[in-house]
Amino acid sequence: MGTRPWDLVTNKRAFLARVLEAAGAIRTLEALADSRRSVVLTYHRIATPGPSNPFYDPTVSATSESLRAQMAMLRDRFRVVPAERLIDPPDSADPRPLAAVTFDDGCRDNFTAALPVLREFEIPATFFIPTDYLERPRLPWWDHVAFVVKATRLERFTIPRAPDDPAPIVVDLTDHDRSAAIMGLIRPILDGEVADRDGFLKRLEDRAQVDVDSRILGRDLFMSWSHLKAMAAEGHAIGSHAHSHVALGTLSDHDARRELALSRSILEAAVNRPVRAVAYPYGWPGAVSDRTFRLAAAVGYRVGFTAFEGAVRPGLDPLSLPRLNVGGGDSPPLLRARAALWRTLGRSWL
Repeated sequence: MGTRPWDLVTNKRAFLARVLEAAGAIRTLEALADSRRSVVLTYHRIATPGPSNPFYDPTVSATSESLRAQMAMLRDRFRVVPAERLIDPPDSADPRPLAAVTFDDGCRDNFTAALPVLREFEIPATFFIPTDYLERPRLPWWDHVAFVVKATRLERFTIPRAPDDPAPIVVDLTDHDRSAAIMGLIRPILDGEVADRDGFLKRLEDRAQVDVDSRILGRDLFMSWSHLKAMAAEGHAIGSHAHSHVALGTLSDHDARRELALSRSILEAAVNRPVRAVAYPYGWPGAVSDRTFRLAAAVGYRVGFTAFEGAVRPGLDPLSLPRLNVGGGDSPPLLRARAALWRTLGRSWL
């Protein structure tokens, strides 16, 4: 059987969104949408994925060019406000639905690449910062893994999950695309199969024969405090991403409270203004829970954001708001269609 035309479409979601847009279906969905529902977009890095990016490609949300196109769409279709204002929106005669733009992790490209685009379109954003990574720059573990796999000259090696692992992970790099090999190392850590993550990273360096200067690489990857202050001075909001980017739902009450409170106090001292918004690291079920939301409220946060997909609607706990994660394949029509589906149907199949 020959190749079907549909099989040649590399980004099927974006293709379907373009079809919906051309047919006027997105406009119809927008007209039917609940005007009280708003959307929050989650960005991470603004860069170019692939061989030129030495780190973990899935954390790249957009290139500078695609971010510019997305912000143009957002400016035209939505009234964009700081994330915290979604639960208490300012009075306005503007009939457009509300949206907010957020950036997680505090990477330097948020300042060098995203900020000029936001400035161009006069769009306010909220930047959620894991304060320990600005205080002690280093590579996050997922970028550490990706850096090693992309840098190694070996085509094949094994890496035990623990020193006595009888069935180590086989890393096969004979394929030019190394993304599958990287995910094969990321997944065991996310699934809790690796008890000593730092030891695992050291074994990975040794087996792959790659030296990693995590502090120097981290210093270039993350923003500095002066970057953060400059963004705050331009009117952008600064929020917490906890202190050390850990899954708060896996910690004791004491440790989770400390993560939330310490990050907030450090940020308030740095930017000299109240910090009332938090985006929970990872943010998926298990990484957060109702207990996490209660602890966030107890230490003074007014609004909190998860990684649950959805639109913000009346009646939701303001400490457990959903967002729409932006990925490298999200074209402006696709983002517009996803937002319209969530605001109209309460779900999205794109």
